[in-house]
Amino acid sequence: MTEAIQEENGKVQLEIRKGPDAVLSLGGLQFVACRREVDTIDGGITLIVWSDPENSEDEALELLRFDFFRNRPHYHSPASNRSEIQIDPEQHGDGQVWGIDQLTTSARELVAAAGFDQVAAKIEGSALAGGRIAMKTLFSELAEPTEISYFEVDAKLLTGLR
Repeated sequence: MTEAIQEENGKVQLEIRKGPDAVLSLGGLQFVACRREVDTIDGGITLIVWSDPENSEDEALELLRFDFFRNRPHYHSPASNRSEIQIDPEQHGDGQVWGIDQLTTSARELVAAAGFDQVAAKIEGSALAGGRIAMKTLFSELAEPTEISYFEVDAKLLTGLR
């Protein structure tokens, strides 16, 4: 990976490397995971939780996004919210283990808290409860990043991340 490319306007181009998506449908939800590396700053597994289009007459909705990163694990609720909710390693331990536990035991509550009550009502809790191994397998089989893109950010924000 390379350092972020400095721009003249106080912005930098941050390199994002992404691996191919892997999909798991479980309990009325669809989980889309990939490996991501954010410049030389951080990286790990990103998991996006969608409403399962096969269980709905509407188009799929992006509900939650978990970034199980090495240095700054966090999630977004709803997924479109740019604000991060930190996953505190001292309080929650390993972010991936915590995330799998939350999604297999409390998905209804997480999805409802993100503002998707109708989707939450259709979640099959018993199917999710039995999905721990499937989710761990999904994560362990993810391919390394191959796609490269650039995201413009304020140079001051980048300094704060480092």
